[in-house]
Amino acid sequence: MLIIFRLSKRILDLLHSLVVGSLNAAYKKLCEKENRTILKDLHKKKRFKRKRESSYDQSGANADFVRIDAGDVHHVSPLTGPGIIRHIWMTMDGASSDFYRELQFVLRFDNASTAQIDMPLADFFLFGHGLLVDVNAAPIQVSKQPHITEKPFRGGLNCLFPMPFEDTAAIEIRNTGDTPVMFFYYIDWEAYETLSDPLLHFHATLNEEHTTPPEGQPRQPHGKGAGSIVNKGWKENFTLLEIKGIEGHYVGTVLNVECKPGDAGKWWEGDDMFVIDGEPWPPRLHGTGTEDYFDLAWGFRQVKCRPEYGVTYLDKNETDSDQIDGRFTIYRFHLNDPITFEKSLHSSIEHGHANDCEAYYRSVAYWYGRALP
Repeated sequence: MLIIFRLSKRILDLLHSLVVGSLNAAYKKLCEKENRTILKDLHKKKRFKRKRESSYDQSGANADFVRIDAGDVHHVSPLTGPGIIRHIWMTMDGASSDFYRELQFVLRFDNASTAQIDMPLADFFLFGHGLLVDVNAAPIQVSKQPHITEKPFRGGLNCLFPMPFEDTAAIEIRNTGDTPVMFFYYIDWEAYETLSDPLLHFHATLNEEHTTPPEGQPRQPHGKGAGSIVNKGWKENFTLLEIKGIEGHYVGTVLNVECKPGDAGKWWEGDDMFVIDGEPWPPRLHGTGTEDYFDLAWGFRQVKCRPEYGVTYLDKNETDSDQIDGRFTIYRFHLNDPITFEKSLHSSIEHGHANDCEAYYRSVAYWYGRALP
């Protein structure tokens, strides 16, 4: 028996070594592939002119910022296309404890009647609850400076989403607060002779709602899901994005949730649903739970950033007694798996199974698209 046990243990150890070795080798190959992808065309001649707009002090002194007084708007010098914005960096300072939510970030491409981006900086840069945090996603990165302890904290905000435009790009920062802000920025972009057709503009769309269970549906205890109730539609879901007469692709979601003790239901159990081009129920893209859609599992229990998914913010008061209680910011980018549509998209997520949850939801949907001819 002892010999059999030793042989079995050796076989298990060998299998474990083979499996771990295979996983390590696969991960190493993946990293090498990613590095090759980033660097493979770096040596090739570029067919654009590198340009920049920034807040540098044109007098030659070191006051490299613009002052935006309460109620004022700073207009970045218009960019003339064809071109692609490749990098936006900014940082700021002010007396308000909420200036990341008071500064409105507005981008309008090619004289669109409605700006493609119009929302507080905090929402766009993945810290919608308003306190600056470290973010290490592939297209959006924020570096918090630890030596500055005064709220809402300070750091560098970076956006790497490519933003193409044919004629013009107009960028505004609006100060909706009551105190002035010192604002520093870079807008790095490329000027081209022509851009490939069709040109899809970048968009970021904000939505918010204080969710409640559907009328007539039994109220569920706090932290308990309505597992036996059947949801055969998406009309009661929290809407991330609803657009019609547009072709393009959906590339990401950030969701801010605030859940308080005593609120009905369990918000983690809500499924994601993408209804593409008016397809019938059930949609071809139907998920299994909120933490599953955001590439996590068994809830949101720690702050952790990955290139395409993560948790940037998790805050609990002393009265928060359950794992679903508190304030959360979570994100999922579809960089490797963009969701394409030819004429319409309805993106939504249940607020708890069968929408049984009471909570505050605030989201940003990131997407590329153009109106159909």
